[in-house]
Amino acid sequence: MDALRKAAFAAVGALALCAAPAAAADLGQYDQCGPVGAASVVSASGTSCDAVRAVAEALVAAPAAESGAVLRREGWKPLRAQDAAGGEFDLVATRGFASLRVRRSGSAPDLDGWGAGRELLFARGKLVGGQRPPQGTVLCTSAFLIMLGGHPGGLSAAHCGGVRKDGTTQRRNAALRRPPQPGIVLGGVQRNLARTRPLDALVVPVPSGNNRPSADVVDRGVSRPPWYVAGIAQPTPQRRVCMTGRTSGIDQCGAILSGTVARRIQNQASRAAGTRVVCTSIIARSGDSGGPVYTRPRDDGTVRAVGITTLVFGLFQTMCFTELRPVLDALNARLVTVSAR
Repeated sequence: MDALRKAAFAAVGALALCAAPAAAADLGQYDQCGPVGAASVVSASGTSCDAVRAVAEALVAAPAAESGAVLRREGWKPLRAQDAAGGEFDLVATRGFASLRVRRSGSAPDLDGWGAGRELLFARGKLVGGQRPPQGTVLCTSAFLIMLGGHPGGLSAAHCGGVRKDGTTQRRNAALRRPPQPGIVLGGVQRNLARTRPLDALVVPVPSGNNRPSADVVDRGVSRPPWYVAGIAQPTPQRRVCMTGRTSGIDQCGAILSGTVARRIQNQASRAAGTRVVCTSIIARSGDSGGPVYTRPRDDGTVRAVGITTLVFGLFQTMCFTELRPVLDALNARLVTVSAR
């Protein structure tokens, strides 16, 4: 079964794909502050270059393996490290609504964790870091960080795991992918709402520990600052929303459909998905399943969580999603937000 289910609907009218409007020219971009000493790239968002330069100086003065500890000591939460060309690597960290990126020499330390918009693997067989995924593994996308029964968990789409005829999860083993191999093995699916309710959502364990951060952000790679999840928004008609998916990429934006034609599309899509979905003018592709749907970013880089990508529908491959609030209610869970840090 394809990780992003498709349904044909020939009567769909033309849909306009809208770009995400920026409130300011630099919204969603880093300010360039470097180089600083041996750090070839130093970038800041939501804070001053002076503050970030001080962190860069501390980083390059320490071994690469101690990067996470240095960031924490300087008051920053490390998000990820990633190798770059020329024997360098990038570090990304956040503090409140601020973020930084520093590129320095060396090999990237094993520093990575959960954020919405990352690539996930789901498999029937065992997933082992550094080894080829077993046959039948599907690719999906991570959604928002939640608290479930006092413990953190990560959301994605239930159909990524699938449900057997006996009601058990078909592909219950999950991993955060760092191509070309499984990067961080997460473990078994904790909750699959499709087993008992018509909701396309599941919960997987999230990484933990100093070098395994789980963050209330929508990941945008290392070259752009993340968005900060600040709460929940209702999927009202015509609301501008965005999606991030492992196939389509970051910040795929459009609007929630409205009107008579939209209701017909939504009803058809809901029957195809087996759950109530909300449809948009955003175009999505296979592998985007489970990804976060969120409001257009505000000036401070915050977004509000709206839903979980469920399926591509119709000839125009419009993206439809499962609303987040009923998922949280069914799980008796709460969304982790930047205000709750």
